[in-house]
Amino acid sequence: MISSITSALFILLGVSTLVSCAEDEPITQEKVETLYAEVVLALEEGAQVHLAEPVPVIVLTADEARERRINYSKDLEDASGITAGMDVLADFVFSENMLGRYLPDEKVIYVIKDVVEAYSSKDPKGTEDFLFGIMAHELVHGYDDQTYGVMPLPSELFDLSGDPSMLPELQARMSLLEGRATYASELACQAVQRESLPIPTVESAQETRVMKGGDPGQDALAGVVNLVARAKMAQYAYGRNFAKEAYRFGGEKFFRHVFDSLPLSMAELEDFERFRQRWAEEMIEKMEKEEVSSP
Repeated sequence: MISSITSALFILLGVSTLVSCAEDEPITQEKVETLYAEVVLALEEGAQVHLAEPVPVIVLTADEARERRINYSKDLEDASGITAGMDVLADFVFSENMLGRYLPDEKVIYVIKDVVEAYSSKDPKGTEDFLFGIMAHELVHGYDDQTYGVMPLPSELFDLSGDPSMLPELQARMSLLEGRATYASELACQAVQRESLPIPTVESAQETRVMKGGDPGQDALAGVVNLVARAKMAQYAYGRNFAKEAYRFGGEKFFRHVFDSLPLSMAELEDFERFRQRWAEEMIEKMEKEEVSSP
């Protein structure tokens, strides 16, 4: 059985919509399908995100999501079942915080019904806006997969996490993906005058707590899990700040250059100007080489 500490590490690497507070309203497949076209148009208008093809959005309970992933893994090749199991533990064991997730291997979005209902407003408009923001965030992940091919599969994360030296690069990459989806979702909500999801901050990330202790052994485990969860929430905060500056500098089209310039360092992720200077130097060098090689 995979250890809880190992599964906690994969919270850090998963691509998803996380939250850290709560209330109550039903979420249905019908409601998702009714909102879908509006979300897609809002992303186009607000964030210049144009999906090449639709991404299915499926409403599931946390138990149904776990069962679906287990069934999906049965048809995978030998080693893939392990990574699918890691994926399940990472995201759905801690299902009280997992609102939705884009699955790059399945090419679908899960909306976790019981979690969304627990965290959404009792006001119908507030609930609809909340669901709208979740769908917009996850559809950006789908777009990035379709357009840039940058969404890591669970098996890739499993392989990369085996090398501790890769963790800073992975943290920067996941921060970029999460922060970009967070900010693009905000732009989509603004375009249609809907309330966006709560804006993540470094301060709020530091207060994240997804597991309680109780006895000495559980306290130690809770400490590790909560530390990793705080690192995951920090991805949204730092990544959003980077994405906001990138949009200001060059709009959605500039993200082609950002993804072409991977890997980012954490220093660049936390300071867009540092990245912009590297990118400008690389562009100048590229143009100089093209001038030399041209007849």
